[in-house]
Amino acid sequence: MEFPNGFLWGAATAAHQVEGGWSEDGKGMNIWDYYEEQEGRIAHGENGKTACDHYGRFREDVALMKEIGLKSYRFSISWSRVLPDGTGNVNEQGLQFYSDLTDELLSAGIVPLVTLYHWDLPLSLHQKGGWKNPECVNWFAAYVKAVVEKLSDRVQYWMTFNEPQMFIGLGYEIGAMAPFETCSENEILAISRNIWLAHGKAVTTIRKFAKQRAFIGMAPTGNVWLPDGDSEEEVEAARVRSFELSPRMYTMGNSWWADPIYLGKFAPGSEERFGERLPEISEEEWKEISQPLDFCGFNVYQGTVEHKSDNTTYGTYSYQGSPHTANGWNLTPQVLYYAPKFFTSDMENRF
Repeated sequence: MEFPNGFLWGAATAAHQVEGGWSEDGKGMNIWDYYEEQEGRIAHGENGKTACDHYGRFREDVALMKEIGLKSYRFSISWSRVLPDGTGNVNEQGLQFYSDLTDELLSAGIVPLVTLYHWDLPLSLHQKGGWKNPECVNWFAAYVKAVVEKLSDRVQYWMTFNEPQMFIGLGYEIGAMAPFETCSENEILAISRNIWLAHGKAVTTIRKFAKQRAFIGMAPTGNVWLPDGDSEEEVEAARVRSFELSPRMYTMGNSWWADPIYLGKFAPGSEERFGERLPEISEEEWKEISQPLDFCGFNVYQGTVEHKSDNTTYGTYSYQGSPHTANGWNLTPQVLYYAPKFFTSDMENRF
């Protein structure tokens, strides 16, 4: 199998996971900085105060990237490093870090890709309601404008949000991640509307202020069900299930976020499930939410299977002694085939 010319092999990080420098050079606190200080909130009392010290060692890190042959590096911007209060005055020192990182990557022959939001909402905005507050749409757009004006002369690839399934589903719905809230279903519907609108306004902002051709997408995640065998019927059943609206954790699904953004409509089954409680979205808002994008990113960790084997038999995807990740996830490389296949065929079938 050959990959096309220009295929970008690379690696990705999230700002809070790697940067450290949590209070250096004027950076404000984000929700993870805050909740990590609450005893018992984070396992083992871990925090991101130092992390990998990417903030202080980015040049060494880029040298290592070049040494191992990376062709691209996707990093996220810490909103509170750029705008310590979430809005208002730009912290030029914080923004310069990302400018210097971009220059270092380009000098090493590595293409920079920017994720604009990877779960780390400024604490000051959280205290104003965070993603529950409709004003977050404008807050996000102003932040995006500051970043784009600084970096877009050198950065072409942009992702608005990383995994709304996680920072909304786990952060606001079941309370497993920052800000550890358990919102009502009506609140989650309102939050979803805010995220869709914030994405759309961010795309408009990037297109308006980018200094060169911008390639824009987003990077969701979600369950991709693997077929129990390779028959057409099994494969189709797995595809359909991968885009069904889950009766319980609908925010964790693929179609809840992808359909409004890529197809300009609610996920199938939404009207039946929510009826008049669905958020009101005007025709103009739909146009901005679903304006054409250049790519669809997708974070793939493992395939979802229901037909697991027990420890005395050998199944398609797991078996006695089969390897697992440190998180206990099965290694299912087949999902790297089925995920893009399902997304492509599903969008084509429902466009």
